[in-house]
Amino acid sequence: MDMTARIVRLNGAALGPLMHGVDLVADLVSATIGPAGRAVLTGRTHTAPIMLRGGYAVAQEVELDEPGYRAGISAMRDVAWRTSDKVGDGTSTAILIARAVMKGGIQALRSGVSPVELEPALCAHGEAVAAELRSLARPPAGDGDLLGLAIRAAGGDIVVGTLAAEAHRKVGESGVVIVQEGQGAEDHLDIQSGLHFDEGWLSPHFATDPEGRGAEIDDALILLHHGRIEALKPLLPVLEMMAKAGRGLVICAGGVGGEALATLILNKERSGLKVAAVQAPGAGPWRMPMLEDIAAATGATVIADELGASLDRLRPAMLGRARSVRVSGKGVTITGGAGDPEAVRVRCQSIRHDIERARYLSFDREQHCRRLARLSAGVAKLHVGGRTPLEIRQRAERATAASAAIRAASGGVLPGGSAALLHAAQRARAVLPPGLIGRLVDRVFQEALQAPTEAITANAGLDGRAVAHRLAEDGTDHGFDVVRRSFVPGEELFEAADILITALRTGVSAGARLSGVGASVAECA
Repeated sequence: MDMTARIVRLNGAALGPLMHGVDLVADLVSATIGPAGRAVLTGRTHTAPIMLRGGYAVAQEVELDEPGYRAGISAMRDVAWRTSDKVGDGTSTAILIARAVMKGGIQALRSGVSPVELEPALCAHGEAVAAELRSLARPPAGDGDLLGLAIRAAGGDIVVGTLAAEAHRKVGESGVVIVQEGQGAEDHLDIQSGLHFDEGWLSPHFATDPEGRGAEIDDALILLHHGRIEALKPLLPVLEMMAKAGRGLVICAGGVGGEALATLILNKERSGLKVAAVQAPGAGPWRMPMLEDIAAATGATVIADELGASLDRLRPAMLGRARSVRVSGKGVTITGGAGDPEAVRVRCQSIRHDIERARYLSFDREQHCRRLARLSAGVAKLHVGGRTPLEIRQRAERATAASAAIRAASGGVLPGGSAALLHAAQRARAVLPPGLIGRLVDRVFQEALQAPTEAITANAGLDGRAVAHRLAEDGTDHGFDVVRRSFVPGEELFEAADILITALRTGVSAGARLSGVGASVAECA
């Protein structure tokens, strides 16, 4: 029987500590946002202090013993994680919106409306604003737009933003950029042959980095299996093979579960086995050709019953090889595959013929185009340097944010930067529900969507509320450039649409749910 003591709080007694935890994270994050944002200094016993920027990094470091506060901190950490996991940036914006929606929602509930009525109304209007943002988005005009986007995402760091933009330019739209901390003072960009697919690991337990967001397996063996692997026995020869060779293993299959998945995770955690199981790309009839594309790039043989190959008859020559495989929940990147370049060239030519034959079948043509882009694209590894480990880490974080912004720009860019939230909110007022609930929702969004712009301009020593109010009432797509300290036309200031929309949706959803809390139960510290 669980005898752990718990603290029960009702009504305002529950909301007070919860709001305190939310405020603590949001206040810290607010100080870091924008080109004029400052770092948050964090230290732990027996380690050097670390300077952090960005919502995700800051939220990860905040800890308090008081149970009620911990709930608010955890909620903001979840907001940051969900935003970062989807688009890689925009976490500070999401946290500030979540805090403002929560505060506004609590005030609205005091006007007599029900949480059951308010929460769906807030979420529905959040979708209406997101739709307006999507309608305002346009494709980036060229490398100049992407460069400006990267520099702003890097906190105004021209060198880092330019490096990220150059890396993406060299590998093309279908290529992949991996940011890594360098070993010295110099930055280095390494372009390699490789391929990437969006299906990720089958369990986050395969992560090897400290933040649990990815795994890098060097000198990897690659097993390609068309079907699902459940039993452990067929995998034992493969595990023995990799143990003898002292190499890592990546299993790419239609699924890995049951005893097989559990044993792989157990061996990885207890024995330090360098292994990861990932979902094979494609579904139905598309899985086999996509696995064969990977086989051509890595020198592997696809294991499939229809090809007369099984795990029981696996030979070392049937495993593919690669210099490095990076695995995360969002995808797999293979660099330095050991496939024959001539075989890859022939494979690409065959796919081009497939594209030509499918000229009247739009879905098939799209799938073949994706296969060709995946097989022919490059992988850029951006090694970010610095004079000290602290500087290297900071510059790597900025480069990661810049790279995420460029990646997200494929979904279009929004003129005016964060002010696009204000412009979209003004346009969405036309679809507000009638009556009291509509007026309350409008008030919440007018305050919440000003929060990012207020913080960005306040960090530059300006009156953030006055700037945000003028932008909201402007009726144009203008934004505010804190570097030049002036209002500028929207085409001079961009933000990736996917980042703002994701931050909006995540923040509104979290804030709406938290505003309806009426009681809390927490374990004693």
